[in-house]
Amino acid sequence: MRAWILPAIICMTPFFLLGGSLNPALAMFVQNGTIEDNASQVNYVNLWTTCTGCAPATRNNSYRFSTAAGATAAIRFNGSQIDIYGIRTPQGGVITISIDGKNPRAVNTYGATQTKALFYRSSVLTEGPHTAFVVNVGRSISPSTGTWSGFDRADSYREILDSPSQPHRSGLPWLSGVNGDPIQQPVDVDAFCANRGSPCDLSQVFVSRDSWQNMVEPSWTEQNFAGWPGRLVISVPPFPETPDTSLQTCATGAYDAHWRRFGQTLNETGRQNSIIRIAWEANGNWYKWSGSDPTAYVNCWRHVADAIRSTASPDPLLDWSINAHYSQNPASHNPLDLYPGDAYVDIIGIDAYDHYPPSRTQAEFDQQANQTGGITWLYNFARQHGKLFGVGEWGVVSGNDDNGAGDNPNYIQFMWDWMRERADKGFYYENYFNTCEPPNVGSNLFRPGDPTHCVFQNPQAAVRYSQLW
Repeated sequence: MRAWILPAIICMTPFFLLGGSLNPALAMFVQNGTIEDNASQVNYVNLWTTCTGCAPATRNNSYRFSTAAGATAAIRFNGSQIDIYGIRTPQGGVITISIDGKNPRAVNTYGATQTKALFYRSSVLTEGPHTAFVVNVGRSISPSTGTWSGFDRADSYREILDSPSQPHRSGLPWLSGVNGDPIQQPVDVDAFCANRGSPCDLSQVFVSRDSWQNMVEPSWTEQNFAGWPGRLVISVPPFPETPDTSLQTCATGAYDAHWRRFGQTLNETGRQNSIIRIAWEANGNWYKWSGSDPTAYVNCWRHVADAIRSTASPDPLLDWSINAHYSQNPASHNPLDLYPGDAYVDIIGIDAYDHYPPSRTQAEFDQQANQTGGITWLYNFARQHGKLFGVGEWGVVSGNDDNGAGDNPNYIQFMWDWMRERADKGFYYENYFNTCEPPNVGSNLFRPGDPTHCVFQNPQAAVRYSQLW
């Protein structure tokens, strides 16, 4: 899957392009064209000047620049994504860039020295003809001394859909699975999926969190599923939940040797094709690795990712997952402040339960899904960064508290419709989380009730799930 690797960058702030180097991202695109500044696909409005042989050097030894407010370069292209390159300069001004005239994004083109730069990467577009508009807005931000803007070239891409060479066991266009309930073992996974009427592609499993031995050495997590034909989604903390561990220590690389051992464990147990959810739900406040220190969390995550990749062969897919809706951490309450970066993440994911707030109607579902921390909001971020998207955990909520909608077949339907709409558009996998022991979310769709262990039943949601899956 890394055959189609592109650098990823996006302007996330109103006026400043994010700094730093361009990192590779798992994005299934192939380049289908380059549009230079002198190409016939570019139409210039108002005064633009050709600069030939000017510094910095460009591919075709040329670029265009303007200083006038309203000067516009209209770039016609075919494809599903475009990168636009320009020139940073001490006189750089503010430009806006939009696709087909929609949702213009402001970019500051100031630079301490005159250099080429990637100014803009579009979100994933509908495949076909589009026009990108680059507009000089005629102003600048200190310390810039002018309103100069330069256009060098644009590269266009078309998306390669993730169509498996072999059909998924579930028959669905995405990978579908469940946690082992009540025990992480194939018999419980297979029983749930037989009950729904289609085999599982995935089993969601968790390592023990009490020692390095139980986390990174071959354990029941991998051994229970020896020979099972599906793939594992393995949730791993960045360190054991013991008094002597911390995010800050992890961020120094002190635990790298343990994670190199984990990569070897994947090799030894034949589970290199697993999805590894590292330090999940750090935007909450219930785990020791919660992101109250975003810098330490990000650097810790990066060390874990690099160490696993250094020994696992081939690399597993590394998943960064948040908890849906409100973020207790970090202090900004924006979970994207915990994002480790495109070079380290293969899948962006979410754990989405029907609570805080519940979704009894389509309007309620759409509202929470599009808000910060919602499933659609995060999916759009993943698409903008060329990442696959996953739903590591999801389910109805009958237990735990009074904030769930209970036996809500509508939520099952809403999630199904959401997934179907994004099938073959970067949506990669989902796991239903089935549990009926208190105190928990009470998402059970399968196990028969008993007053000691299996307290929560959701018969209406169970019927709808089996009908759809």
